[in-house]
Amino acid sequence: MAVKMDTHIHTSFSTDSETDMQEQILTSYKKGLEGICITDHMDYNFPESALEHPVDGIPFCFDLDDYFKRIHTLQKTAPLSVYTGVECGMQLITDVVDKNKALCQDKEFDYIIGSLHLVDGKDPYYPSFWENQEPAECIQTYFEKIYDNITTFHEMDSLGHLDYIVRYAPTDYKYQPEQFREILEAILQTLIQKDLALEINTSGFKTPLSRQNPHEKIIEWYLALGGEMVTIGSDAHSPEFLAFHFDEVAVLLKKYGIRQYTVFEKRTPVFYDI
Repeated sequence: MAVKMDTHIHTSFSTDSETDMQEQILTSYKKGLEGICITDHMDYNFPESALEHPVDGIPFCFDLDDYFKRIHTLQKTAPLSVYTGVECGMQLITDVVDKNKALCQDKEFDYIIGSLHLVDGKDPYYPSFWENQEPAECIQTYFEKIYDNITTFHEMDSLGHLDYIVRYAPTDYKYQPEQFREILEAILQTLIQKDLALEINTSGFKTPLSRQNPHEKIIEWYLALGGEMVTIGSDAHSPEFLAFHFDEVAVLLKKYGIRQYTVFEKRTPVFYDI
């Protein structure tokens, strides 16, 4: 395996995962990984109307003290490096922005991903999101929301799964990144200016897309604009998807001349050879 670190992993601290943290750690080791980062969801003010089913407690939020305690306990006996992270859900709501900025000040974290899962309080995961709008309009709005968010909130370390929304577009829609090049390049330029990494997220391989997010054309534009930092994460919510299609992504990155990927330790980028 050319990529030995998986820096986007969920556990039962995330509303949408039932996998115990210990199981993710042990399975990662069995798969040949040398390090992982636990990045459970912290999506403040996630509306219950955007959930498929009601949940106990506050959706997509967890107790930080319990989280850190669990990770630090498991780090002592883990057979590989375990980093402390979080996937921070971005929303342009003053209360959420303030909470996210405060979260990013917590010294316990090694790594923070900023991701957009909602558009105006609606989740693209559900078919109802796509009703009464052209897919291209939905996608354009999603990218504009990302741009607006990262110009307001940029205290994280990387941008997660940039064209994630396309996974859930109607099956007859043919996505072409070139159609959105202007807004995508604005996003990429902002990442570069703010010293933020671009995440290569492999969970798209388990959807009809059968590829990573973002599209390789977006990776090509990122490099052409001067981008250098890429993180690699499976976004695994269950053990079978840990390090998912990492070898394919390694080949893709080498195709574009990328020889290293980034892992954050105490919020500082460290580079590993592919």
